[in-house]
Amino acid sequence: MDSRTVNAKPDDLSAWESYLYAINPNIIKLGLDRIKSVAHHMGVAEFPESRVITVAGTNGKGSTATMIAGALTACGIKTGLYTSPHILNFNERIAIDGSCASPFSLCEAFSAVYDACAETGIELTFFEYTTLAAFYLFKKNNCQVLVLEVGLGGRLDAVNILDCDIAVIPSIGLDHCALLGNTEEAIAGEKAGIIKSGTTQVILGYMSEGARRVITETAERVTGRKDCVQLLGENLEVEYTDNTHFNLIKPFRVDGVTVPTLPLINAPLSLTAVLFIAESLKNITGLHISTEAILKGIEKARLHGRVETVSENPCVILDVAHNPPAMRYLASVLRNRGEKIRYAVIGMLKDKDIVSSLREISGLFSRIYVCSLPGERGSTASHVKDSLIEAGYSACQISDFDTVKEAYAKALTELPFGGELIVCGSFVTAEELLKSEPELRRSIGMQG
Repeated sequence: MDSRTVNAKPDDLSAWESYLYAINPNIIKLGLDRIKSVAHHMGVAEFPESRVITVAGTNGKGSTATMIAGALTACGIKTGLYTSPHILNFNERIAIDGSCASPFSLCEAFSAVYDACAETGIELTFFEYTTLAAFYLFKKNNCQVLVLEVGLGGRLDAVNILDCDIAVIPSIGLDHCALLGNTEEAIAGEKAGIIKSGTTQVILGYMSEGARRVITETAERVTGRKDCVQLLGENLEVEYTDNTHFNLIKPFRVDGVTVPTLPLINAPLSLTAVLFIAESLKNITGLHISTEAILKGIEKARLHGRVETVSENPCVILDVAHNPPAMRYLASVLRNRGEKIRYAVIGMLKDKDIVSSLREISGLFSRIYVCSLPGERGSTASHVKDSLIEAGYSACQISDFDTVKEAYAKALTELPFGGELIVCGSFVTAEELLKSEPELRRSIGMQG
């Protein structure tokens, strides 16, 4: 089904979601000409009075963007946050001042995009459509700062129609290789496409020397400056005091930063971006930006599905890790929690590097319950099981199920007292779990 087969404009959020999914969110058309034309028609192609922070990278984009937006909002700066994908509800993607977009406002935004597409005769992909809906709401609400998470790549991603003041790239790894390239250097080149001539700072996390070199050289060439790049571990210097605290040493000095739930490794990048933006906004009348408010905002920032404890007894941890670097990070966090009996529920998408991802968690779990995922991209349980065996697990450690719900229910019945159950492998795995287990949604305060 194609969106063009829908004759009438949808009139409620449920109908809009059906309309958007008829476009097929899995269809990717790289290139900015279509969305630029529609954005100009809508008046959302430029935000001259706003600052823009664009976050690209293989992993850590969502948590980094969420911490940035949380800190800015805590300072009284009207902030628009755009992330993807969502887990349960579309309005998770668009937030203003920490509050997700309401169904009414989403319908209004989608209607504006619909009208612009009809008037220009241009068809948009799912992600382009939703990106313009976010921009519409940010413009309507006079957001002072826009925090935009890149959906895929950077150079040709829909959010890149807006030039960013600050570019943040937390990590570079091998993912979406068919579209972005088969080496970290090639992928870094695509991510570096978010850097524009007016970008004042480029903030980079830990990555290979080759990837850093590509991004640094791009930044210096595009901006004409050699001092615009902040490298974590070099001129962006951090002292980690424990698993949830750090001191920022350079380029600003801030001590005692607390990061309660989101990945610690991305927090220094978020804090640095906020401090640079705060410097640029300090002369705006009525703003009283304090370091204390910034730190409180980072501490309270929350994003579902990032090493998130969704149940205390039994202990159930949900993580959307779905590629080798993300699985490696998940493994390091779990090992830092000490020796425990750990079981896992794993469902993955077949277009991911499943074997390499599972090698990162080799030996970590005593038992694994694999499940098939729905949709064209969903991998079968049997394929994930074969991949686990190739990654070093024995067949007797693995049970396979048709659904996430079935795998989770069986794992719970067999989990020993004091053990941990980890559910991971994909955003879809997280969605299927939370859809089928309402008590888990309630435990983390999630609507839907």
